[in-house]
Amino acid sequence: MTNAPNFKNILFDLGGVILDINVQATLKGFYDLGFPAELMQFPHSMTTDLFFKYETGKLDTDQFRNAIRESAGVEMSNQAFDEAWNAMLVRVPEERTVLLKHLSERYPLYMLSNTSSLHVAVFEKMYLDAAGVSMHEIFKKIYYSHEIGWHKPDQEAWEFVIKDAGIKPEETLFLDDNIHNVKASQELGFQAIHIHERTNLMNIGFDL
Repeated sequence: MTNAPNFKNILFDLGGVILDINVQATLKGFYDLGFPAELMQFPHSMTTDLFFKYETGKLDTDQFRNAIRESAGVEMSNQAFDEAWNAMLVRVPEERTVLLKHLSERYPLYMLSNTSSLHVAVFEKMYLDAAGVSMHEIFKKIYYSHEIGWHKPDQEAWEFVIKDAGIKPEETLFLDDNIHNVKASQELGFQAIHIHERTNLMNIGFDL
């Protein structure tokens, strides 16, 4: 950033910011397993509540798998289910991990991600493979929705982070690819940047 930054902390979203995702790959995986087409409108279908419950820790992985099987009327192995569910996780580009390493030397970095326990092991390994170090060595604290029980853009998700991390919103830059999350954070006083096709992590212009 060409102007002197007026933030002391950076709070990151994960998917679409650090991690490349492709939700269509998961939809295709479930479709190939025989899911009815009407259940393929993730995350806007009758199963939305199941996804929400899983991503806020109200369902564990076995309960989630079984609830999806019942809703879809399709039997499948745990392995087949997990492969379809994880198909949306594409990669963590190495260049982003290099940038994060540099940023971590200047600012406390935090992460707030809407995610599920099945995804965590996969994308954490992706990060480790790309960076050579664990995400937990780069970020001061990581907040996963299924662990804290709150889901962006719910105000309680940010309030949890503010209290637990001891940060002030007005001193914190928040980066997310979901405009609803960006607007919700701004209402709480965060400085925020919407990550999209033209504004991505690599072209924000951080002063390093």
